[in-house]
Amino acid sequence: MAVIMIHSTGTYLPEFNPADNMEVHWWTGNIYCSLLRWATPFFIMLSGSFLLDPSRPETTAQFLRKRISRVLLPFAFWTIVYMVYQYRMSLFNSGTELPKASVVLNQIFFEDVYYHLWFVPMIVSLYLLTPTFRILIRHALRRDIEYFLLIAFSITATQHLVPGFFVVEYIGWLGYIGFYVLGYYLSTYQLPQAGRKIMYALALLMPIVTALGTWWLSVQKGAHVQTLFVYFSPNVVLMTVALFSWLRWHDWSAFADRFPKFDRWIHHFAGLSFGIYFIHALVLDILKNGYLGNWHTTSDLFFNHPVYPLFGAIPQAAMVILLSYGCVYLLSKVPGSNKWLM
Repeated sequence: MAVIMIHSTGTYLPEFNPADNMEVHWWTGNIYCSLLRWATPFFIMLSGSFLLDPSRPETTAQFLRKRISRVLLPFAFWTIVYMVYQYRMSLFNSGTELPKASVVLNQIFFEDVYYHLWFVPMIVSLYLLTPTFRILIRHALRRDIEYFLLIAFSITATQHLVPGFFVVEYIGWLGYIGFYVLGYYLSTYQLPQAGRKIMYALALLMPIVTALGTWWLSVQKGAHVQTLFVYFSPNVVLMTVALFSWLRWHDWSAFADRFPKFDRWIHHFAGLSFGIYFIHALVLDILKNGYLGNWHTTSDLFFNHPVYPLFGAIPQAAMVILLSYGCVYLLSKVPGSNKWLM
């Protein structure tokens, strides 16, 4: 849901105008992205918390076969869907030239087919490293993992905040691995209570720091600056760690007992979430272009009715989530479809 909200509003960010730096559309994207920038690293940490457990009884071959096929089959299916969608004018208009095969193949293998699909090759690369990191974790002490995390996040943050700094210039692969290992660490070791309280307090300030800092940096440069939106920036890492730690160590059993229907719905929705991730960008674009009955829905238009962008982003994202969920739910009822869709 957080990713969908980011994709609903993030398109405004490159349109920063230094002559009108309080423009509402840019601030809509800035506010929501500052609040929700933890979303992608959070998912990586969730994966690490489950998959890096060294006690999991599976061989390297079993793990790779299960996990990679789990994501590559849906990735292949949705790659075709998005390629067809991108070239829909060429495919369905007789007077339009079809794209060359070399262009299509180059986009599939060397570019992002669609802006949100970059995530799958990244997570697959982490899967390939998982058997090796399980060996490391099986024999590592807590302080050994902490040393790795310190190095990983220090180097990655320095690379983005001080580009080209000679010490870190050639170590560019640690970032996502850092989040992956961090997920296991935070799900295994509970941080000291006093430290957690300070971390939670600081984390609550980070969206404000991110939004105001991004505005200030953008004004100075005269164009939108992504520095504080980078996943490895300390402000984003702090937000992500605080949220993950709080959710991991909070006792949710009483909540589940009190609201059993909601608990069941969460599990049901979770089972469809990978498919929702794949389809949401398509739904977002279809609504924006008014392909459904010529009804346009964006953050400043809701079914062709003008709305204030800062508030309109919420019903826009809700509509995308609802339609994505409905489509994936119906598709999941087709026999044998689950391995291809989600």
